[in-house]
Amino acid sequence: MNTFKQKLFAKKLKEELSIKNGIVKIDQASCDACKTCLDLCPYDAINISILTEQEVKQLSFKGRLKVRIKGNEKAVIDQGLCTACGLCMKNCHEFAIHKTSNAS
Repeated sequence: MNTFKQKLFAKKLKEELSIKNGIVKIDQASCDACKTCLDLCPYDAINISILTEQEVKQLSFKGRLKVRIKGNEKAVIDQGLCTACGLCMKNCHEFAIHKTSNAS
């Protein structure tokens, strides 16, 4: 990854981590189900789910391509267990995990 892209992601991550009481979401098109977040989450709030054919069809081109290459497993967050600590966000090599300030 080039230095410009690293700086851009670092800035975005810093902004997202500064959000208090946010909602953590996973971009299904970017997730490759590497399970790093699953292993790191101290609250067991992340699980792996298998996307249905209909859910795969709803993904962007990038997401559908990733399913063909990596399979249709994706990480999902149990919002009831998630504390939005940001540990998963900091360690996602695909930058697929984001925190938003609201549920929308």
